[in-house]
Amino acid sequence: MILFITRKFPPTTGGMERVAYDLHKHLSTVADVRLVKWGGSNKWLPLILPWFLLSSLPVLSSGKATLIYLQDGLLAPLGLILKLLARKPVVTTIHGLDITYGNRFYQSVVPRCAKRLDKVICVSDATKEACLRRGIQAEKIAVIPNGISDDFYTKEGRQQLRAGLSQKLQIDLNGKRILLSVGRLVERKGIHWFVENVMPILTEKDKAYVYLIAGEGAFAPKIRDAIEAASLKDCVFMLGGVDDDMLKCLYNASDIFIMPNVPVEGDMEGFGLVALEASSCALPVVASNVDGIKDAVKSKENGFLVEPYDTQGFVEIIEWLLANARRRGEFGTRAREFTLENYGWEKVAKLYLEQFVA
Repeated sequence: MILFITRKFPPTTGGMERVAYDLHKHLSTVADVRLVKWGGSNKWLPLILPWFLLSSLPVLSSGKATLIYLQDGLLAPLGLILKLLARKPVVTTIHGLDITYGNRFYQSVVPRCAKRLDKVICVSDATKEACLRRGIQAEKIAVIPNGISDDFYTKEGRQQLRAGLSQKLQIDLNGKRILLSVGRLVERKGIHWFVENVMPILTEKDKAYVYLIAGEGAFAPKIRDAIEAASLKDCVFMLGGVDDDMLKCLYNASDIFIMPNVPVEGDMEGFGLVALEASSCALPVVASNVDGIKDAVKSKENGFLVEPYDTQGFVEIIEWLLANARRRGEFGTRAREFTLENYGWEKVAKLYLEQFVA
């Protein structure tokens, strides 16, 4: 039995929650898995570790658990305690910020605990490098990308989707070139940079551009200021948080998915799950060649990589894709096939299970 412990799980929403849910779901089809989850707010974080400990002990005392899996690195201290108490191997996944978080106390505790666990699974090569810099032994590390379930794709016509989207958002999308970004609005996402530097060039040449931004976060005011300063309030729209039905509509109604990340010390993009969600919907992705995005976006396979801060590079790829609808459609179809073949959860869960029994 695998004891699967996660502090990120539905009903809360987010990339890690989605990954935890799908990994548990697919592991459960090939192994005996016991789930211990926390699906509430992180404001209770000081109480989560003791709660997990108390919740795990009955499972471990039954003697049925052969391995303990922690779904993110913040749980490494708990893993070390359970390893000492239960004498069972412990495996954790590192996503990015859970190893790079720039708090001195955090850095003195979590990496030290993680390197005493039996296996560390990193979601990208960039995350692996962050672990190596913190003293985690290379022989303990395996790189397994996040997976994708084919939940967002629809064959419904794009024009019909756009009509419905226009009505819901009260934005005229008829005949528009729709760019889309999805994610938590923090500095590393680079959306403020894209608004300030790329959108003015695109809209100067073509007034039909619309840039939709779905997500919430601390950087939202800076993005609003950038929109105002560049006089783009008629073509750049912040949608706030959206549910999965709206997200599905956005992915399938848009023309290009934009992921313009910029490097930020201590706050890396561990992978880039939204890029897979977009490409699984046959939506071409244009993303920054930084951090773990390089493991999610394979250039000219399911998207295009541009160096961060390369304004002209983003402009050229976007204009090239939009210049020919047939070419864009054919690339989107290939991107969808590549994404599902290489990142499907059936394949990714099998890779996890191989590490668990190694």
